[in-house]
This record gives sequence, C-alpha cells and structure tokens, in this order.
Amino acid sequence: MSEAAKILTGMEKEDLRILMAIEIGMKRSEYVTINNIRFYSRYPMEETLFRLKRVHKLGLIVRDSSKSKVGYTLNSIGYDILALHALVKKKIIGQLGPLIGKGKESDVYGCMDDNGDIFALKIYRIGRTSFKKIKQLRSFLGNRKHASWLYVNRLAAKKEFDALGKVYELKLNTPKPIGFNRHMIVMSYLRGKELAYHSVIKNPAKVFNKIIKQVKIIYQKAKMIHGDLGEFNIVLDDKSNILIIDWLQWVPTDHPNANSLIERDIGNVCNFFKKKFNIESNPSAIIQSFGKNKK
Repeated sequence: MSEAAKILTGMEKEDLRILMAIEIGMKRSEYVTINNIRFYSRYPMEETLFRLKRVHKLGLIVRDSSKSKVGYTLNSIGYDILALHALVKKKIIGQLGPLIGKGKESDVYGCMDDNGDIFALKIYRIGRTSFKKIKQLRSFLGNRKHASWLYVNRLAAKKEFDALGKVYELKLNTPKPIGFNRHMIVMSYLRGKELAYHSVIKNPAKVFNKIIKQVKIIYQKAKMIHGDLGEFNIVLDDKSNILIIDWLQWVPTDHPNANSLIERDIGNVCNFFKKKFNIESNPSAIIQSFGKNKK
C-alpha cells in the first residue's frame, strides 16, 4: 500500500484511465487484449500503447503474451491505486498511515483526512493465500461464471460496508462507515486490540455482558447475525469499550442457517470467557433470551 500511495502521486490521469479500461475488460476475462483496452479507454492506438508501456513499467499490470493476442491484467498494486485515487478525489482520505492489522482476508491501515481526523482503512485481499476462499463466497457471487479476484474483493467490501451502516444506526460501538470504493472501506478507528491478545481484562464479566447485549440488540433490531464472531473480531480498548468488527460473513436472522450460526457465535464468546477468565454462562439460555425478531 505504501508503494501504491507513492506511485499514485506521480501518475497522470491518462495512466489512470488505462488502468480503468483494463478493470472494465476484466469483467469478461482475466486478461484484456490491447484492442479492447483501446476501446474501453477511447484512446487512439498510439496513446494506448504508450500508456500501457508506462503503467507496465511502473509495475501496475501483468502482461500475457502466451496466446495469439497480447493481453494485460491488473495486479494488486494497480487495483489499490484505482481505489486510493477515488477515495482521495472524494476527500475521504488525504494521507495513508502505517499497517495496523493483517489477516488472511484483509489488511488494515491507519489513515487521515485533510482535517486531521484519523480513520481505519480496510483493504480486502481475498484470494491472497488461496483462491478456494473465492469459491466459498459463491453465496453473494450469484450465477456469475467468471469471478475475478477484483470482483470478489469488491463485493466483500460492499457487503461489509452495508452491514456497518445497518449496525451503526443502532448507535452501538461498531465502526462508523465513512466511505468505500472497490475493495477498500474507510471507517472510524478505535484504539484497542482484539480480545484474543488481552492477557488481563478489568472486570471481564462486565465486558462479556456488554458483548452479549450488543449481539442481542443487533439480532433483534437489525435482524443480523455476525456469523463469524469470536475473540479475533471483538476489539477492546483501555476504557473497556468494545467494537465488533469483520462483518463479511453476516446473514439475516431469517437465513436457513440462522440458528446454527447464532449458536456458534454465542458459543464462541462463552467458551472464550470460560477458558480465559473463568466466566460461567449458559449459551442456550442467552439465545433463548433473544426471543423472536421484532418487526
């Protein structure tokens, strides 16, 4: 990301247009032919070739000459640049900060806007370690036969951004969604760390109850189930504020697997607090207390 941010400052609008032309072409195929890039960019062939050579030299695209027609595809840096450019142009962010979190599916950076407000920038990287994860996300790919990694990560970011908006309306300690473009989400930033990395918690029973209360409110009012809740996606700060993050796997409460998912979410939280802080609880009773969804 730091490399993408550095390259972006020296790019010309024509370079960005060529990258966007390749992005459009990748909806149909992994590699986009030069003729199609020329068509999507609306540039003369001479300008198209010049810009392709330029962005290729910058390391933003990958060239494939193994077939009868030469084709190009975006790499992760090229896609990062397109998303960053859009967020900067909208004045959502003005400065990129350090890497503050790295997972199998995403990276999280600190960032600032032009007013000095600090946010978190989440960048989806599904497919980084294994393309199998993409196949597991067919539930929101629909019947689309060609699913590029760009498209999958874009859908993932949109799904989480939409979820954050629904939960934030409940005025809970959930990240405030600030902006989103392609595979990137800008959200409010809470200084803290995941529960898994806390060896000591002041009044763990109180923290446990806060978590259960939030999950219950989200279940009843937003009709949402996190679907992947555990100690690695609940953040705790030094003032005992909690923040439920990573909403990619969320499902509505009328989902066919809703019961098993809410049982797993609550079970994960109860098991963690039992093992680490010896907090006794009854997962079944907790779930029963959720009652029926309010219409």
